[in-house]
Amino acid sequence: MDLYGRLEELQGMTRLLIDDVALLRNELGEQNPDPSSAQKANRRFYLRAVFALVEAFVEQHRRLLVELCDAHVIALPGKKVQLLREIKEVLNPDGTVKAREQYLQIFDKIKEVYKAAADGFGQPLKITFGDEGWVTFKDAMEVRNRVTHPKAVADCWIYELDLESVNAANEWFKTLQNEFVRAAREHRAAHRW
Repeated sequence: MDLYGRLEELQGMTRLLIDDVALLRNELGEQNPDPSSAQKANRRFYLRAVFALVEAFVEQHRRLLVELCDAHVIALPGKKVQLLREIKEVLNPDGTVKAREQYLQIFDKIKEVYKAAADGFGQPLKITFGDEGWVTFKDAMEVRNRVTHPKAVADCWIYELDLESVNAANEWFKTLQNEFVRAAREHRAAHRW
């Protein structure tokens, strides 16, 4: 797929997922001390939709950065590109080297993709990994993990504090994603790609 096809795919997929988040956001029964069964279910759906959107953006941004490197539009060190390709070289017993997939865990993937974007686009993103937003994002991911992989019925309950955490994480990630887009647009305008 060419670069423009990748951008159209990214826009189409994210529009669909953004619509899911927006649709569900109005069905959560926020501030309701006794949410209905439908609102409780919508909270779980909403949580999954927010993080599906996050993971989709991160994956598409990862792929875009690799394609920009392959097209010589941006330059990143070889080890960084290999990491973004999610490939690890393994030495076989006979001395040959074999490439093997090695997927990044979500927190590492987010850090690697957006740090690579800052390097590749030649400007820092106005967000940090370690601030209150990042901590809130990680806390919200724990809620997502609890709901997605429940061990007890209580793991499926999403309380007001959980919703606040997920909403704040969503806003933090939107800022990060917007920074990626800003830096990419500025790089594109300066280098005419």
